[in-house]
Amino acid sequence: MESIIPGLVAALSAGAIAAGKDLGGAALKDAYGAIKKLIADRYKKAGNAVEALEEDPDSELEQQVLEKRLETENAGGDTELADLARALLEALSDLKDEPQAQALFDFKTLEAKGAFILDDIQASGTVLKADDATFSGDFKATNIRQKN
Repeated sequence: MESIIPGLVAALSAGAIAAGKDLGGAALKDAYGAIKKLIADRYKKAGNAVEALEEDPDSELEQQVLEKRLETENAGGDTELADLARALLEALSDLKDEPQAQALFDFKTLEAKGAFILDDIQASGTVLKADDATFSGDFKATNIRQKN
């Protein structure tokens, strides 16, 4: 039987990203919470690795550490864990149609030294998202339309 661990870690990483951005509904939050709880309860050594991955879900190192700990605790054949991972992946796949899940321009940090101009854009959902933005010059957004 093939190990579920690589897919599980990928699902957890994507779930942590979605949860951190407050995306998805109750199904995603429930599925993500259930997987975290099962790992913390059943695979004690991996619990801290899940928390570390949640802090930095894009970190390949944190993903590798979690994979290693789950492998060490023989979680690869856990059918309940596999079912929870499938539920989480289904909830994550539902996000693809949510407009807030996809920004046209998505920056962690944005610093514009000169004029920053957005013009003549038709988009569905979020046009510009930045966790931290600094504009030294003009910021101008004109003729921005939402697609139906």
